[in-house]
Amino acid sequence: MILTIVFLFNFFGKSFFGDSGTYSLAFLIGTICIKFIYENPQAVSPYFIALLLWYPATENLFSIIRRVILKKNLSVADNLHLHHLIYLFFLKKKYFINNLKIKHKDNKEVWNTFKQISKEPEQCMGAYVISMTSKASDILSVYFLQKQAETKNLLRVVPLFETLDDLKNAKSVMENIFKLSWYRRLINHKQEVMIGYSDSSKDAGKLSASWHQYKLQEELRNLAKKYKIDLVFFHGRGGSAGRGGGPIQATLKSQPANTVNGKIRITDQGEVIQQKYGYKPLAEYNLCSYIGAVMDASLNPPPKSKKNWRELIEKMSEIATSSYRKNLNQSEDFIRYFKTVTPHKSLGKLAIGSRPAKRKNVDNIQSLRAIPWVFAWTQIRLMLPAWLGTTEALRYGSIKKFSKTLTDMEKNWPYFVSTMDILDMVITKVDPEISIIYENNLADSALKRIGKKLRFQFDALVKLHNKITPKEVFKERKEFRKALFIRNNYTETLNILQATIMNKINNNKYKKVDKKFLDDALMTSIAGISAAMKNTG
Repeated sequence: MILTIVFLFNFFGKSFFGDSGTYSLAFLIGTICIKFIYENPQAVSPYFIALLLWYPATENLFSIIRRVILKKNLSVADNLHLHHLIYLFFLKKKYFINNLKIKHKDNKEVWNTFKQISKEPEQCMGAYVISMTSKASDILSVYFLQKQAETKNLLRVVPLFETLDDLKNAKSVMENIFKLSWYRRLINHKQEVMIGYSDSSKDAGKLSASWHQYKLQEELRNLAKKYKIDLVFFHGRGGSAGRGGGPIQATLKSQPANTVNGKIRITDQGEVIQQKYGYKPLAEYNLCSYIGAVMDASLNPPPKSKKNWRELIEKMSEIATSSYRKNLNQSEDFIRYFKTVTPHKSLGKLAIGSRPAKRKNVDNIQSLRAIPWVFAWTQIRLMLPAWLGTTEALRYGSIKKFSKTLTDMEKNWPYFVSTMDILDMVITKVDPEISIIYENNLADSALKRIGKKLRFQFDALVKLHNKITPKEVFKERKEFRKALFIRNNYTETLNILQATIMNKINNNKYKKVDKKFLDDALMTSIAGISAAMKNTG
């Protein structure tokens, strides 16, 4: 027992016994070995005894030579014993990344970021959000890099599930990591998960994205309960309907039961910050709205969704995704329409964005960030990301076979009520006739056919929406939207000016100085339309 204690304390550096510890260790081992040989002369080979005694003998010689060279007192304890040096050698091997020659620019930037994090005070840091999380290793690698950077107070790591496939696979990813007992201890049984509204809507359309966001919360809620994890959802919402925007009370009330539980994180970004918090009384009102909404959703959760509701919305979301992607991918003219008719090229020049307009320097829709994608369609008053694909889904849901189920959903399911309320707001803000003005100034005949097809789909959506919405609800919403109708009249003038300016910018007859004034005018029109539409960020 004494031998074990002396050895462990000496080796792991909890206390250093100096050379006296080494001598004691040698004496104890030697005594045990001699006693054992005396009692069992035929049981053990002398070579085995020599093997046992090599370390104390070598350590004694090593410590004497070391003290003579360093001119130190033999009785002073230190941590330069051979076993300490071997231990430290292997310990340092754990932190190997800093010794690597990292050449790639992006990799070097990532590693420098983690090194800087390790130097910052704990109070300065919050969470490390992993964009486009698709597998468990995305989460673990961030913890690993923090360890490699020797970060004392580890940042909590928040996976962000953004695309439709990521939303579907989130349960599998989190279960793979929750079932690791050491991971649960690492996070102290507390996990935050961020839900991406923007890229999922851009990827699959608003209706499908919102349904899979709803299902993700249900799945992770059940998973957290199974593994006894305190789960917090972080909703990465933007201001626009196409990026998860909408009234906070209705939004939280429409979440699955027991997913709020008195705590939630939500992003407010872009022009929404100024609108909600730019004036003190308004800031206090909005903060109180958040508190009230969280309390209401926690203490009075929505009813459990019925099986027939879920089956219908599941099928509708599949139809919506298929229709949305068909519009984007079926014709090259659709992408050309977006690039020609909307002012998306100019959005990167606006001094209002927190990030580049594109993720990569590639000219396609996939590389374009969700914010300019939504913003550009809002400028020409089509607001396509908030409704495209929904027409076909509602057409399927409104057939006689499902009409009663759809009406029941509209009246009794907070999730679907909120979805339809936001759709109603979008319909109120869209003015398909405005897009014709842009087409007349900028589009050729092929692009005009695309515009005509989109307007036909929107007109069909309006008719279906009016058909399935209860009359009392329709009247109530119309009364509530009066301010929008008034504001729309003033916005039309800005749209006409913007389309004319874009036409002139495309005209090569103008001099460089004149184009500078035109660019300024275009920027002003974009900012004006954005302010008028209220929730474009």
